[in-house]
Amino acid sequence: MPNSNPFFHRGPVRDPAYFFGRRQETGQILSLLGNGQSIALIGQRRMGKTSLLFHLSAPAVFAQHGLSSTQHLFIYIDCGGLAGLDPPGLYRLLLEEISEVLVERGAAPGPPALPDEANSLTYRAFERALREVTRQGWKLILLLDEFERLSRNPHLDPDFFSGLRALTARYPIAYVTASRQPLLELTYADASALSSPFFNIFASIRLSPFAEADARDLLTSLATRGGLTFDPPLLDFLLDLAGPHPLFLQIAGFHAFELAQERPDRFSKPVRSDDAELRRRFLASVEEHFGYYWRNLSAEEQRVLATLPAAQSSQPIIIHQLERTCLIIRRNDRYDYLSSTFRAFVQAQPLPGMLQAGPIAIDKSQRQALLHGQALNLTPTQYTLLTYLVEQAGQVVTNEVLEQAVWGEEYIEDPERLKSVIKGLRQSLGAEAARLENVRGVGYRFLP
Repeated sequence: MPNSNPFFHRGPVRDPAYFFGRRQETGQILSLLGNGQSIALIGQRRMGKTSLLFHLSAPAVFAQHGLSSTQHLFIYIDCGGLAGLDPPGLYRLLLEEISEVLVERGAAPGPPALPDEANSLTYRAFERALREVTRQGWKLILLLDEFERLSRNPHLDPDFFSGLRALTARYPIAYVTASRQPLLELTYADASALSSPFFNIFASIRLSPFAEADARDLLTSLATRGGLTFDPPLLDFLLDLAGPHPLFLQIAGFHAFELAQERPDRFSKPVRSDDAELRRRFLASVEEHFGYYWRNLSAEEQRVLATLPAAQSSQPIIIHQLERTCLIIRRNDRYDYLSSTFRAFVQAQPLPGMLQAGPIAIDKSQRQALLHGQALNLTPTQYTLLTYLVEQAGQVVTNEVLEQAVWGEEYIEDPERLKSVIKGLRQSLGAEAARLENVRGVGYRFLP
């Protein structure tokens, strides 16, 4: 009977035993919460914010950092469905969630009584209920996930947020917000909400991709839990596919595990770097995510990302923005794409004024050709020839047409002239020179 697949990629990780990485962030957040400090947790989509919130609220986890299950009450709130609630409705919902956790803890004398009517739950009534809870010795930590959804609630004004901030000054209450952007950069339905002192009480912690050691630990440990061993060559291949992105690592591990279950001998030998089926399944699962990230970039960010190696010294501000999106990472003092698969995805995206075919990108506005993002040192003739071939990528172009495209009115019948330019161009392309295919007796074709 096949072993159960231990990799998670359909939802957040709730069991601490299956949570990996984030040791530094976990220790830092819980240390600050222990001192009553509110936290703004910032991370891109599917970077593991929700999983981290569940991890923080696990008694076995927070007890290791000096917090007590008899004192600290973690209340998880998904703000995704709160965009239409008015303040009385939100106060009621918060108290209901607090009451549920108190019941789970078996707290005495029990949760506070709630008014019968939602519209009767004023801020004063909400505060009195919280005061009753804290008098029982509880320190409340409200985990507000998807906080940007709450920020766009049209019913919430500066007074609402100021009221939340006032509670932290009077009672042992702290907040952890989770959002993709810093709180001050979010879009608020009431723009004046930013004037509230609520936004001054947070320490910001940003989630980045995993360190390589944590990435390998996730893959090896989860595979072991499923009764399999991922050998070093397979680990290298999975890391190349996924990069150190938490979700993509889970997806890569999931498909490797499934393939190993389908064919137990599949990974008995060192994995090939061109394992097509594993790559195909991985790409089918991540394509939607790649597309989402790409669509949410500005046109300028897309162009810099497409020309990353050449642009990183000339576009430092945009490079910094891309690093914050976790689409590029720093390796050996240079920025690189998150993974080889994401690099290939970027290279396949159409951009105005930019030709892209395989590893070649041509920025026509700058008359610059790039190979794997690195600028090629081409003569004007070589640049013109390469541009024409890339524009006709996959098609055979006759020698006569190429000569006309390159030299125009200067055309002379000299086949050696074209061969000389092709030779120099192949030297510039190096390992990719075979993409300039000679169709004997006809012409040339660029293989994208």
